[in-house]
Amino acid sequence: MSLDVVVVGAGIVGTATAWELARRGAAVALVDRAGISEGTTGLGEGDALCCDKDAGPELDLAVAGLALFDELEALVGPAARIRRKGALVVHPDARTWADEPARLDRLRAAGVEAEVVDDVLALEPQLTGPLHGATFFPRDLQCDPRAIARALAALAQEHGATLRTHAEVEAVDGGVRLTGGEHLRARHVVLAAGPWSAPLTGLPVEPRKGQLTRLRLPSPDPSFLRRKVVDASYLLAVGAPDAGRQVATVVETTWDGHVVVGSTRERIGFDDRVDDDLAREVQSLAARLVPGVAGLEPDDTWVGFRPWLPDGLPAIGALRDGVWAATGHEGAGVVLGPITGRLLAQAICGERPEVDLAPFDPGRFDR
Repeated sequence: MSLDVVVVGAGIVGTATAWELARRGAAVALVDRAGISEGTTGLGEGDALCCDKDAGPELDLAVAGLALFDELEALVGPAARIRRKGALVVHPDARTWADEPARLDRLRAAGVEAEVVDDVLALEPQLTGPLHGATFFPRDLQCDPRAIARALAALAQEHGATLRTHAEVEAVDGGVRLTGGEHLRARHVVLAAGPWSAPLTGLPVEPRKGQLTRLRLPSPDPSFLRRKVVDASYLLAVGAPDAGRQVATVVETTWDGHVVVGSTRERIGFDDRVDDDLAREVQSLAARLVPGVAGLEPDDTWVGFRPWLPDGLPAIGALRDGVWAATGHEGAGVVLGPITGRLLAQAICGERPEVDLAPFDPGRFDR
């Protein structure tokens, strides 16, 4: 059987790509060495954000990506668990607050809704730590990206796509060769394997380890924090170029009414060990902003790997004739994944992509 496209990687990027191709009538196979959304996609907080970005190509992509979630909610239904609660960026440091008005101007010019908050406690009574100011991004949201990815894979199958799980790709050669020798022939291959993309793409993708902790509220309460709370230093941690550990506070409630605190970043390979001392540090830092989390008992701590590229932008586009890359979204895969799938499908099917792919050209690393 000859296919139009093989998509390698069944996270939110790969499943979105498979769905967008299948609904355009392409013959698609979606391949993953594990199962659907068993890697990076399901291991974050599930946020689709513009609040943590600045003007530039990634923000333009995120604005387009956030706009897709109305459509995703209609496609997936309640299983998507979309909570349009917004995000609150807070500034315990005067230096980040001094820079915030100019950043807000840039974000608004790019189409982001944002406002300065006059009374933080009116928005978040639990947020009693010392602050210089805060800004609110009402369109940012939380969702269940694992459920969205699984729904997109199912929709792709309804439109004729085939799914191959527990099938590892050894080589890209007129399609893909799987461990065991099977050859899936295809005109195009999309490599969307997240932090595991480097061997197949040749791109300098590295895993950026992150650790999160879920804390138990005595009585589950999604309104304990109504919005996602982000310390502005998080923006600096995301963009830090060095491999060393970065710690910055994010805190929010989960769908089932408990609390998640983070976050950490470090490039130390695929080290999946949980650091209990680091978990305690992260909870302590969160308690400076939200004192109510100080005494909460940890329920679980886990590790995930973000796909990192040196210039901070994802690689989306043609690697060579018939081979496409979709990786390097770092911690923004939830908001950027579905729009990435649409843009790649548009490019492969000869349509004009609705966002310019030039800044994300994988060939920039060769140059």
